[in-house]
Amino acid sequence: MQKKHLKIFLFVLLCFSFRGTTVAQYNNEWIDYTKTYYKFSVGSNSLYRISSAILKSAGLQNVRAEEFQLWRNGKQVPVFVSNTTGLMGASDFIEFFGLMNDGKADAPLYKKPEFQLADKWSLQTDTAAYFLTVNVGVNLRMVNAQNQVAFNGLPSEPYFMYTFSNNYRNKINPGFAQIVCDTNRNCSYVYSSSYDNGEGWISGDIAPNSPLVEQYNNLFVSQAGPDPKIKIAGFGNAQ
Repeated sequence: MQKKHLKIFLFVLLCFSFRGTTVAQYNNEWIDYTKTYYKFSVGSNSLYRISSAILKSAGLQNVRAEEFQLWRNGKQVPVFVSNTTGLMGASDFIEFFGLMNDGKADAPLYKKPEFQLADKWSLQTDTAAYFLTVNVGVNLRMVNAQNQVAFNGLPSEPYFMYTFSNNYRNKINPGFAQIVCDTNRNCSYVYSSSYDNGEGWISGDIAPNSPLVEQYNNLFVSQAGPDPKIKIAGFGNAQ
């Protein structure tokens, strides 16, 4: 009887092991279902502060400062906590630099990654979801540090690399379309339900009688640095 039970147990283990190698990814693998997550929204790039009063209103007044943990898009976000250890006082807080939602999370929705012209703007929403939780262990932190430059002996840099970008948001280009006609020759454009080539936020249409002219001044290009590089993303939608 013992051998029979042992064989059945091994068979179950092998089945689970095989399924584990073929399971799909749903982007929620970071979630620890033994924990409670407190969700809040961020709609612009800025410095945000969670006060001790807000933590208390959520029932987190008995959480030690070193146990707070913050998540966004499945990645832990480093935070600055005014109290490094122990319970939070009435004037203590959690600070972090919050980022609005962008188009990076839209990329898996495209048929091919290169179909996405730019990932600056999301086609879904500007609002990003952040999740605060409690984790007893090592959590990412930002700490105050002195910038010791007076006695380091390092020479000054002759130039630095700077990226300037103009991400248009005039209208949404629906992407590639096929013309479909009925028996009466009534035709219309049909678009794929998945994100297709060129779909996303763009400038206005560019035509011979409607050119797009841009001029950027005061970029302070260094003569000691490498030649500047220009990158343009475009998609044609002529009918």
